[in-house]
Amino acid sequence: MNWWCSASDAAWRWEWQAYPGAWLAMGLLVAGYLRLWRGAPVPGPASSERFYLGAAVAAIWIAIDWPVGALGASYLSWVHTVQYLLISLIGAPLLLLAIPETVIRRASARQHGKGFLHLAAHPVFALAVFNVILFVTHLPLIVDGPMKSQLGNFAVDLAWLVGGLALWWPVIAPDGIGRISPPVKIGYLFVSTIPPTIPAAYLTFAKHPIYALYELAPRVPGMDVPAQVDQQLSGLIMKVIGDPILWLAMAIVFFRWARRERGEMSAPQPTTT
Repeated sequence: MNWWCSASDAAWRWEWQAYPGAWLAMGLLVAGYLRLWRGAPVPGPASSERFYLGAAVAAIWIAIDWPVGALGASYLSWVHTVQYLLISLIGAPLLLLAIPETVIRRASARQHGKGFLHLAAHPVFALAVFNVILFVTHLPLIVDGPMKSQLGNFAVDLAWLVGGLALWWPVIAPDGIGRISPPVKIGYLFVSTIPPTIPAAYLTFAKHPIYALYELAPRVPGMDVPAQVDQQLSGLIMKVIGDPILWLAMAIVFFRWARRERGEMSAPQPTTT
Protein backbone atom coordinates (compact mmCIF):
# COMPACT_ATOMS: atom_id res chain seq x y z
CA MET A 1 0.00 0.00 0.00
CA ASN A 2 1.21 3.50 -0.86
CA TRP A 3 0.93 6.04 1.95
CA TRP A 4 1.21 9.01 -0.38
CA CYS A 5 0.55 9.45 -4.07
CA SER A 6 3.66 8.75 -6.15
CA ALA A 7 4.75 7.86 -9.66
CA SER A 8 3.51 4.64 -11.15
CA ASP A 9 3.92 2.99 -14.53
CA ALA A 10 0.81 0.86 -14.07
CA ALA A 11 -2.15 1.39 -16.36
CA TRP A 12 -4.66 3.80 -14.83
CA ARG A 13 -7.85 2.26 -13.46
CA TRP A 14 -10.80 4.20 -12.14
CA GLU A 15 -10.82 2.15 -8.97
CA TRP A 16 -10.51 3.88 -5.61
CA GLN A 17 -7.17 3.51 -3.84
CA ALA A 18 -6.39 4.26 -0.23
CA TYR A 19 -3.68 6.78 0.67
CA PRO A 20 -3.57 6.80 4.50
CA GLY A 21 -0.82 9.42 4.51
CA ALA A 22 -3.23 11.97 3.05
CA TRP A 23 -5.83 11.15 5.71
CA LEU A 24 -3.22 11.41 8.46
CA ALA A 25 -1.99 14.77 7.16
CA MET A 26 -5.51 16.19 7.11
CA GLY A 27 -6.25 14.77 10.55
CA LEU A 28 -3.13 16.36 11.99
CA LEU A 29 -4.00 19.67 10.33
CA VAL A 30 -7.49 19.72 11.84
CA ALA A 31 -6.18 18.60 15.23
CA GLY A 32 -3.63 21.39 15.17
CA TYR A 33 -6.30 23.99 14.52
CA LEU A 34 -8.58 22.58 17.23
CA ARG A 35 -5.73 22.86 19.71
CA LEU A 36 -4.96 26.36 18.48
CA TRP A 37 -8.58 27.40 18.87
CA ARG A 38 -8.86 25.89 22.35
CA GLY A 39 -5.84 27.89 23.47
CA ALA A 40 -7.10 31.10 21.85
CA PRO A 41 -8.02 34.01 24.11
CA VAL A 42 -11.69 34.90 24.26
CA PRO A 43 -13.34 35.26 21.80
CA GLY A 44 -12.41 31.97 20.17
CA PRO A 45 -12.90 31.02 16.53
CA ALA A 46 -15.89 32.54 14.77
CA SER A 47 -18.18 30.57 12.49
CA SER A 48 -16.40 32.13 9.49
CA GLU A 49 -13.06 30.79 10.72
CA ARG A 50 -14.54 27.30 11.04
CA PHE A 51 -15.86 27.62 7.50
CA TYR A 52 -12.44 28.71 6.21
CA LEU A 53 -10.77 25.72 7.85
CA GLY A 54 -13.33 23.33 6.39
CA ALA A 55 -12.91 24.82 2.91
CA ALA A 56 -9.09 24.73 3.21
CA VAL A 57 -9.08 21.09 4.28
CA ALA A 58 -11.43 20.23 1.42
CA ALA A 59 -9.24 21.97 -1.18
CA ILE A 60 -5.99 20.43 0.05
CA TRP A 61 -7.51 16.99 0.57
CA ILE A 62 -8.87 16.94 -2.98
CA ALA A 63 -5.41 17.90 -4.25
CA ILE A 64 -3.44 15.18 -2.44
CA ASP A 65 -5.83 12.21 -2.30
CA TRP A 66 -7.22 9.86 -4.96
CA PRO A 67 -7.96 10.50 -7.80
CA VAL A 68 -6.47 13.99 -8.23
CA GLY A 69 -3.33 13.26 -6.24
CA ALA A 70 -2.66 10.02 -8.08
CA LEU A 71 -3.35 11.49 -11.52
CA GLY A 72 -1.11 14.48 -10.84
CA ALA A 73 1.68 12.37 -9.40
CA SER A 74 2.47 10.48 -12.60
CA TYR A 75 -0.23 10.53 -15.27
CA LEU A 76 -1.34 14.04 -16.30
CA SER A 77 0.65 17.26 -16.14
CA TRP A 78 -2.45 19.45 -16.21
CA VAL A 79 -3.81 17.70 -13.10
CA HIS A 80 -0.46 18.38 -11.45
CA THR A 81 -1.08 22.09 -12.10
CA VAL A 82 -4.59 21.82 -10.65
CA GLN A 83 -2.98 20.42 -7.49
CA TYR A 84 -0.69 23.44 -7.33
CA LEU A 85 -3.65 25.84 -7.64
CA LEU A 86 -5.72 24.01 -5.02
CA ILE A 87 -2.89 23.98 -2.49
CA SER A 88 -1.11 27.30 -3.07
CA LEU A 89 -3.82 29.66 -4.27
CA ILE A 90 -6.93 28.25 -2.54
CA GLY A 91 -6.02 26.10 0.46
CA ALA A 92 -3.20 28.30 1.78
CA PRO A 93 -5.12 31.61 2.10
CA LEU A 94 -8.09 29.81 3.64
CA LEU A 95 -5.80 28.31 6.28
CA LEU A 96 -4.55 31.80 7.16
CA LEU A 97 -8.10 33.15 7.35
CA ALA A 98 -9.00 30.32 9.74
CA ILE A 99 -6.56 31.60 12.38
CA PRO A 100 -8.29 33.94 14.89
CA GLU A 101 -6.75 37.40 14.91
CA THR A 102 -6.35 37.17 18.68
CA VAL A 103 -4.03 34.19 18.21
CA ILE A 104 -1.95 36.07 15.64
CA ARG A 105 -1.63 39.13 17.86
CA ARG A 106 -0.67 37.01 20.85
CA ALA A 107 2.05 35.33 18.76
CA SER A 108 3.28 38.71 17.53
CA ALA A 109 3.62 39.90 21.12
CA ARG A 110 6.44 37.41 21.62
CA GLN A 111 9.87 38.55 20.56
CA HIS A 112 10.64 35.75 18.10
CA GLY A 113 7.08 35.58 16.83
CA LYS A 114 6.99 39.30 16.16
CA GLY A 115 10.20 39.23 14.14
CA PHE A 116 9.12 36.27 12.03
CA LEU A 117 5.58 37.49 11.35
CA HIS A 118 6.81 40.94 10.37
CA LEU A 119 9.50 39.53 8.10
CA ALA A 120 7.02 37.16 6.47
CA ALA A 121 4.67 40.11 5.85
CA HIS A 122 7.29 41.93 3.79
CA PRO A 123 6.07 41.72 0.17
CA VAL A 124 9.54 41.29 -1.35
CA PHE A 125 10.35 38.42 1.02
CA ALA A 126 6.97 36.77 0.39
CA LEU A 127 7.23 37.00 -3.40
CA ALA A 128 10.77 35.64 -3.30
CA VAL A 129 9.75 32.60 -1.24
CA PHE A 130 6.68 31.87 -3.35
CA ASN A 131 8.37 32.21 -6.72
CA VAL A 132 11.50 30.28 -5.79
CA ILE A 133 9.27 27.38 -4.72
CA LEU A 134 7.14 27.74 -7.85
CA PHE A 135 10.13 27.64 -10.21
CA VAL A 136 12.05 24.90 -8.40
CA THR A 137 9.10 22.53 -8.10
CA HIS A 138 8.40 22.85 -11.83
CA LEU A 139 11.95 22.06 -12.93
CA PRO A 140 12.30 18.78 -14.87
CA LEU A 141 15.10 17.91 -12.44
CA ILE A 142 12.52 17.79 -9.63
CA VAL A 143 9.48 16.46 -11.50
CA ASP A 144 11.45 13.64 -13.15
CA GLY A 145 13.55 13.05 -10.03
CA PRO A 146 12.50 13.26 -6.38
CA MET A 147 8.82 13.76 -7.18
CA LYS A 148 8.60 10.19 -8.41
CA SER A 149 8.86 8.88 -4.86
CA GLN A 150 6.25 9.16 -2.12
CA LEU A 151 8.57 11.28 0.01
CA GLY A 152 9.47 13.53 -2.92
CA ASN A 153 5.87 14.03 -3.93
CA PHE A 154 4.95 14.83 -0.33
CA ALA A 155 7.80 17.35 -0.21
CA VAL A 156 6.50 19.09 -3.35
CA ASP A 157 2.96 19.28 -1.93
CA LEU A 158 4.32 20.67 1.35
CA ALA A 159 6.51 23.17 -0.50
CA TRP A 160 3.48 24.43 -2.43
CA LEU A 161 1.63 24.94 0.83
CA VAL A 162 4.55 26.85 2.36
CA GLY A 163 4.84 28.98 -0.78
CA GLY A 164 1.14 29.72 -0.73
CA LEU A 165 1.22 30.75 2.93
CA ALA A 166 4.15 33.04 2.15
CA LEU A 167 2.35 34.60 -0.82
CA TRP A 168 -0.89 35.35 1.02
CA TRP A 169 0.43 36.43 4.42
CA PRO A 170 1.22 40.07 3.42
CA VAL A 171 -2.39 40.40 2.24
CA ILE A 172 -4.10 38.66 5.16
CA ALA A 173 -1.87 39.76 8.07
CA PRO A 174 -3.78 42.02 10.52
CA ASP A 175 -3.08 45.75 10.68
CA GLY A 176 0.05 46.43 12.67
CA ILE A 177 1.65 43.20 11.50
CA GLY A 178 1.07 43.61 7.79
CA ARG A 179 3.35 46.19 6.23
CA ILE A 180 1.33 47.34 3.24
CA SER A 181 -1.84 49.39 2.73
CA PRO A 182 -4.83 48.14 0.71
CA PRO A 183 -3.77 49.91 -2.52
CA VAL A 184 -0.31 48.37 -2.22
CA LYS A 185 -1.88 44.97 -1.53
CA ILE A 186 -3.72 45.25 -4.83
CA GLY A 187 -0.49 46.11 -6.60
CA TYR A 188 1.30 43.27 -4.80
CA LEU A 189 -1.28 40.74 -5.95
CA PHE A 190 -1.06 42.06 -9.51
CA VAL A 191 2.73 41.75 -9.48
CA SER A 192 2.40 38.19 -8.17
CA THR A 193 0.63 37.21 -11.41
CA ILE A 194 3.68 38.08 -13.52
CA PRO A 195 6.41 35.54 -12.53
CA PRO A 196 4.17 32.46 -13.09
CA THR A 197 3.88 33.61 -16.71
CA ILE A 198 7.40 32.24 -17.30
CA PRO A 199 6.77 28.57 -16.41
CA ALA A 200 3.25 28.80 -17.88
CA ALA A 201 4.58 30.09 -21.20
CA TYR A 202 7.34 27.49 -21.23
CA LEU A 203 4.85 24.69 -20.69
CA THR A 204 2.45 26.08 -23.28
CA PHE A 205 4.87 26.90 -26.08
CA ALA A 206 7.61 24.29 -25.68
CA LYS A 207 7.95 22.32 -28.90
CA HIS A 208 8.39 19.03 -27.12
CA PRO A 209 7.37 17.49 -23.77
CA ILE A 210 9.74 18.60 -21.03
CA TYR A 211 8.74 16.05 -18.37
CA ALA A 212 9.58 12.43 -19.11
CA LEU A 213 7.32 11.45 -16.21
CA TYR A 214 4.19 12.58 -18.04
CA GLU A 215 5.43 11.92 -21.59
CA LEU A 216 5.97 8.23 -20.86
CA ALA A 217 3.00 7.79 -18.53
CA PRO A 218 0.23 5.36 -19.45
CA ARG A 219 -2.71 7.17 -20.97
CA VAL A 220 -5.80 7.71 -18.82
CA PRO A 221 -9.09 6.32 -20.17
CA GLY A 222 -11.49 9.19 -20.76
CA MET A 223 -8.63 11.71 -20.58
CA ASP A 224 -6.45 10.29 -23.33
CA VAL A 225 -4.61 13.29 -24.75
CA PRO A 226 -1.11 13.41 -26.30
CA ALA A 227 1.68 14.35 -23.92
CA GLN A 228 2.25 17.62 -25.78
CA VAL A 229 -1.40 18.65 -25.42
CA ASP A 230 -1.37 17.61 -21.76
CA GLN A 231 1.63 19.88 -21.19
CA GLN A 232 0.01 22.79 -23.02
CA LEU A 233 -3.13 22.43 -20.91
CA SER A 234 -0.93 22.58 -17.83
CA GLY A 235 0.55 25.92 -18.86
CA LEU A 236 -2.80 27.37 -19.84
CA ILE A 237 -4.46 26.33 -16.57
CA MET A 238 -1.66 27.95 -14.58
CA LYS A 239 -2.56 31.33 -16.09
CA VAL A 240 -6.20 31.07 -17.18
CA ILE A 241 -7.33 29.80 -13.79
CA GLY A 242 -4.51 30.99 -11.54
CA ASP A 243 -4.68 34.66 -12.49
CA PRO A 244 -8.44 35.05 -11.94
CA ILE A 245 -8.03 33.69 -8.41
CA LEU A 246 -5.62 36.53 -7.70
CA TRP A 247 -7.87 39.03 -9.51
CA LEU A 248 -10.73 37.97 -7.25
CA ALA A 249 -8.52 38.60 -4.21
CA MET A 250 -7.65 42.03 -5.62
CA ALA A 251 -11.36 42.82 -5.98
CA ILE A 252 -12.08 41.72 -2.41
CA VAL A 253 -9.26 43.90 -1.05
CA PHE A 254 -10.51 46.86 -3.11
CA PHE A 255 -14.15 46.62 -2.06
CA ARG A 256 -13.28 46.12 1.60
CA TRP A 257 -10.99 49.14 1.44
CA ALA A 258 -13.67 51.23 -0.31
CA ARG A 259 -16.29 50.18 2.24
CA ARG A 260 -14.00 51.13 5.11
CA GLU A 261 -13.25 54.49 3.52
CA ARG A 262 -16.96 55.20 3.06
CA GLY A 263 -17.60 54.26 6.67
CA GLU A 264 -14.93 56.63 7.90
CA MET A 265 -16.26 59.46 5.72
CA SER A 266 -19.84 58.95 6.91
CA ALA A 267 -18.88 58.73 10.60
CA PRO A 268 -19.96 61.81 12.57
CA GLN A 269 -17.12 64.26 13.01
CA PRO A 270 -16.38 65.71 16.47
CA THR A 271 -17.66 69.27 16.86
CA THR A 272 -15.59 72.08 18.25
CA THR A 273 -16.91 74.94 20.34
